[in-house]
Amino acid sequence: MENDDISTRNALNELTGAEWLYFTKSVITTAYPSEYGHHLRKAHGANKPPQLMCQLIEFFTKPGGKVLDPFAGVGGTLIGASICRKARQALGIEINQKWIDIYKLILSESQGAIQPQTLVRGDSLHILPTLDPTSFDFIVTDPPYNIHLEKTMVNGRYAETYSNRRTDYDMRSTDPADLANLASYEAYLDAMEQVFCHCYTLLKPQKYMAIIVRNAYQHGEYIFTHVDLARRARLHGFVPKGEIIWYQAGTRLRPYGYPFAYIPNIAHQYIVVLQKPKQLVV
Repeated sequence: MENDDISTRNALNELTGAEWLYFTKSVITTAYPSEYGHHLRKAHGANKPPQLMCQLIEFFTKPGGKVLDPFAGVGGTLIGASICRKARQALGIEINQKWIDIYKLILSESQGAIQPQTLVRGDSLHILPTLDPTSFDFIVTDPPYNIHLEKTMVNGRYAETYSNRRTDYDMRSTDPADLANLASYEAYLDAMEQVFCHCYTLLKPQKYMAIIVRNAYQHGEYIFTHVDLARRARLHGFVPKGEIIWYQAGTRLRPYGYPFAYIPNIAHQYIVVLQKPKQLVV
């Protein structure tokens, strides 16, 4: 293994052997400094650290590669592409104008330090089919983790009854096209399956897609969301390649279930890695 130089056989990225080896750990813990507009990005409760997105992008692409995020939020993926040692191109799709405005404000406050990327407002299910097939080197996203429930995004009439579940943010939108507003978990999975179908078409052969997702606990049942999403992606040709368990140090714990029942504090997320296989020539 080349520890100091980039192998001439490395067609995936520009990492040394040592850097490659370190990335392949199946569990990571992060505690990134509050930078790259963190004071603005934190308005989105599920925003992803640009530093983490940069790590993923630098592993799964070469410099100048094209990255797609179908659920861009406040632009963590776009910023991550810009802060790579050698920048990548990124396209994001976001349905909520509020998050797009925050991304623009982050760029403005950076005074040119963060290279602007393209962030389009709209429904991924409508925009993805308009993009050129096999035009992206990497797809990475943190889709809506699940349908939003009143009890877990507490305010209004539930605020006192479920005060132990109260959060400091409310990510719900009123747009019916927002996947988080779907009526059921099955409807959510069906919609995500459509997204994965489009992503498969857009991704170049032998390239990768990474889904960042947290499992859920709803209606008294633990839901293996990361497994369900991987299975839906597999139906359209993606090959599961592994998962990284990501623990963000300092995650706040809440007294769910106390003192009656075990309910987990879900303090980790999954980075599910899938690949579009090489296309056979008939």
